[in-house]
Amino acid sequence: MAVAAVGLFLVGYQWGNQYQRAQEGPPQIAGVLLSPSVVLPEIALRGPRGQFTTDDLETPWSLLAFGRPGSARGHRGVARLIAVWNRTADQPDLREQLRLLLVSADDVPGLARDLERLTPNLFVLSTSQAELGRLRQAMGASGDAQEDGDELPPTLFLIGPQARLVALFPGSQPAAQIAEDLGRLAERPDAFTSAAERDGG
Repeated sequence: MAVAAVGLFLVGYQWGNQYQRAQEGPPQIAGVLLSPSVVLPEIALRGPRGQFTTDDLETPWSLLAFGRPGSARGHRGVARLIAVWNRTADQPDLREQLRLLLVSADDVPGLARDLERLTPNLFVLSTSQAELGRLRQAMGASGDAQEDGDELPPTLFLIGPQARLVALFPGSQPAAQIAEDLGRLAERPDAFTSAAERDGG
C-alpha cells in the first residue's frame, strides 16, 4: 500500500511539473522579448566563409548587429557582440550554439576576414542595400540606422529557433545582463513557437 502511494505521488509530481512548465508564461528578461516572435524573410548574405542564408539561421541562436565593418559604429557592434560572448563563459552549451553576426551593405572581404579572426563564431556579412533595408524593416531596425554620429553601441537582435527574431537588446543594456537574458531564453526554446506549431498543427 505504501509503495503504491509513493508511486502515485511520483507520477502526480511529474505530471504536475510538466503541466506547470506548459502553463508558464514567456521568460522574463531585461531586454525586449517579442511576443509573438517574428518569422524573418528569406535572406542571402555573403562573407569570407561563403553564403549565409536563412537555413543557417535554423540552428539555435544568432546574435546580430547592424554596422559597417569599417565604421566606428561597426567596431562598437563587434566589441559588444564579443563582450556578450565573453560573459557566457559559464554557459558552455549556449556558447556552443551561439553565433555572432555583423551585417551591412559593405562588401570588404579583407577587413571582414580580419574581424572574424577575433573569435571563430563571428561572421561579418554583407548584402545589397535593398536587401539590407528589407531585413532591417522586418526586424524593426529601420530606426537604428545611425552610424558614427551615435555614440551608443548598436542594438543587438536575437534570432532563435526556426529563424525567428525573439528578442532585442538596446545599446544601453550591459553585456553581462544580455548574457543572463540569453541563458534564460536558451532554457525555453519552446516558448517561441505557437501552441499550434508545438502540437504539430
